[in-house]
Amino acid sequence: MEPKKLRHMLALAAEGSFARAAERSHLSQSAFSRSIQALEKELDLVLFERTSKAVLLTSAGRVVARHAQNLLSDTRAFMRDVDLLKGGEYGEISFGLSSFPSGILLPSLLTQFMEAHPKISVRTYVAGADQLLRQLQAEQIDFFLADVRGLRQQADFTTRWLDKEDAGFFVRPDHPLCAGATTTVSALLQYHLALPSIPTMLEERAWNKLGLNAQEYVKLICDDVTILKRITQSSNACLFSTNFVLREELERGQLLALHVEDLPAMNVHFGIVRMRARSIALVSNLLEQMIVDKMMSL
Repeated sequence: MEPKKLRHMLALAAEGSFARAAERSHLSQSAFSRSIQALEKELDLVLFERTSKAVLLTSAGRVVARHAQNLLSDTRAFMRDVDLLKGGEYGEISFGLSSFPSGILLPSLLTQFMEAHPKISVRTYVAGADQLLRQLQAEQIDFFLADVRGLRQQADFTTRWLDKEDAGFFVRPDHPLCAGATTTVSALLQYHLALPSIPTMLEERAWNKLGLNAQEYVKLICDDVTILKRITQSSNACLFSTNFVLREELERGQLLALHVEDLPAMNVHFGIVRMRARSIALVSNLLEQMIVDKMMSL
């Protein structure tokens, strides 16, 4: 069975249209249709139901599509490992990080990885955990590192839990809230809260503790932690972050931790997330272990 036929099947399942799937596969519609027909003949199964509005997977097609997805993923992982085992170390790896770890890990991590594996291309994505999970399920990334407590646990992915980090709100030294030794949640909410993207369920859980909802405070959402730091240093925004992420700014006195007397203790819990049924390429394992080692050394 040719892998390209399986790729054509998955393209048709995703697009629901022969014309769009053929265009996506860079084939004429007639050539694409012949490929699907050949696959159905080879398997002796009807994989698609053709209707006037769309092309849909049959029950048999859904089973075959699930196995095809895993098979193609395993094949890509296999080929990457073959290249590594040959000693050439050619290939590509894609991974994601949420805002907090990206700001402190990415520069040194990528430098170290490129020096150790100069012929491997690296693609990184910085986004919230919800978005990174969607990218993982779509096979756009091999794994991701994020605060994943707010993700709804699903049977198709696994999490390697790392350390918890204390979290809180940070401001510039001359912020109005620094006038006293402590402040309150009600005073804090008079200002923009600078935040990275947070899983919806986790955000709701955090603010429910305070009897609040998302409409009762003003947010500035950005997944670039460098931008969040700069905005906080030059405005009255209050940045939600961790000592781990802001250690340089705290040491230089550029930011200060707010002591909010009626704010419950808060933390983030990082984890590395992978798809359960997907084969793990050797290069992916190498990068994951490098991330774990760096997290432990900081």
